[in-house]
Amino acid sequence: MEDKELIRRCQFGEKAAFQELISLYHPFVFRFLVKLTESNQLSEDLAQDVFLKVIRNIDKFDIGGKATFSTYLMTIAKNTYIDYLRKEKKLAVFDPLEHAFRKDEIISGFEDSAVDRIYSQNIMEQFEYLTEEQRTAIKLKYVEGLTLKEIGEMLQVEPKTVKSRIHNGIAKLKKILIRGEKDDGSF
Repeated sequence: MEDKELIRRCQFGEKAAFQELISLYHPFVFRFLVKLTESNQLSEDLAQDVFLKVIRNIDKFDIGGKATFSTYLMTIAKNTYIDYLRKEKKLAVFDPLEHAFRKDEIISGFEDSAVDRIYSQNIMEQFEYLTEEQRTAIKLKYVEGLTLKEIGEMLQVEPKTVKSRIHNGIAKLKKILIRGEKDDGSF
């Protein structure tokens, strides 16, 4: 009940209520963002963006609705992080082969490296054919290293839904890549 009253006070423009709201929820948002970014500075910057959005849009939050304020807040945090990734074009540079090689710390020869780059570039081009949900789930799993449970919490879906999005996305990529090999022999 206290949260609802605090939010109501914020919706009426009470500055002290905004300060109280930020003090109450900042640690929660900050920890969530640190887990995603692995950077305290970036997380602090993104947290500031999150709370600016909350302040600007607090009147849109339905106190009597189904969603809790923490769910509303985490949705804004998640979207702010995804917007940051898009802005920095980090989704576009996802390289599953680079990730695999970095993980195993294998240093390839020049020829292997050239083939890998061509293959990776083709994967990235085909990555655009996946749905936004599939791209996000795959990126969070394989680039950010989050668990299915963590991704589910972030995206507000069940872990099995995340697993399905990843599985279907990878299956779609495989189909596209296999078809590409047969169609144009570019590999």
